[in-house]
Amino acid sequence: MTATRTPPARALYRRGQYWILLGALALVFGLSRLTTSGSAVNLLDLWLAYSIAALGFYWIFALGGRFAFCQTFMMALGGYTAAWLGRQGAPFGVGVLGATVAAALAAALIGLLLWRAEHLYFALGTLAVTEIGLVVFGRTNAFTGTNGNVTGVDYPEVFGIQLRSDGEVFWLLAAVLAILLLLAVFLDRSPVSRDLAAGRELPMVARGAGVAVGRLRLGMFVLGSAAGGLSGALITHWQGFIGVDSFGLDLGIGLFLMVLLGGVTSHWGVLIGAGFYVAIPELLSGARQYMPILYGAILLVVILAAPGGLAELGRRAAGLVGKEPRS
Repeated sequence: MTATRTPPARALYRRGQYWILLGALALVFGLSRLTTSGSAVNLLDLWLAYSIAALGFYWIFALGGRFAFCQTFMMALGGYTAAWLGRQGAPFGVGVLGATVAAALAAALIGLLLWRAEHLYFALGTLAVTEIGLVVFGRTNAFTGTNGNVTGVDYPEVFGIQLRSDGEVFWLLAAVLAILLLLAVFLDRSPVSRDLAAGRELPMVARGAGVAVGRLRLGMFVLGSAAGGLSGALITHWQGFIGVDSFGLDLGIGLFLMVLLGGVTSHWGVLIGAGFYVAIPELLSGARQYMPILYGAILLVVILAAPGGLAELGRRAAGLVGKEPRS
């Protein structure tokens, strides 16, 4: 008898993405029901907020093929814009939308200025933007507050209801993340994903085939940066304050670790990577001084054992389950 042809793991993965989304949401909601302490709920909120920013970085780095050091700058820009609009009397939704648009416009401007820069030079250019931006934020008191510190930011408000507790903010962050993950699924299943892969792996060949590599990269940079601005605005309203140190370079490196640990081959990896980044310091609170060593060791193990990240291991397992024995 001939063996039944089994779809490859990638095909099974693409077909089951909506089920994966439902499973991820069920896991998130299940964790919220099992969590009782205030500190644990706070960590869940931080996980969701960082997942939003990391998903944006995934679009820039893994799909667009660009390493941008300015994701934390976009988060800060979003946070400061939302806080400033709030002081002008703008509702919460308008402030968050304005913050997202401001980050997208800033990314478009930066992307056009660095249009011809490739790889290392693009990364250095975005690093310069971040360093300059943090200095400017610390000194533009009219926009950011004294020394870049803004306090008393209004609570998030949805349908006229203020979300004052971490438990209430959790549902807002979960809803926003679910929408962005749904967008990620649509993007992954669209023809654009093939063009992005071609432009990332073989840019010269892709250009010869008529793929607008530069425009696709710019689009991913703008989209990912907008997610960063959205995350920064949500974090600012949730925590009620923002400072220059809130979104420093350490967090930028942390976002890179989240994507690498979770896996650059799947947007689901950002959930895993952000979970590691948030949970490990809390679980090993007595060894915080060794966190850089621990992160480095975990990253080394993942690179050696699963170059595609932890999400790739799950995809391989799904492929093995989908195989039928030969007869």
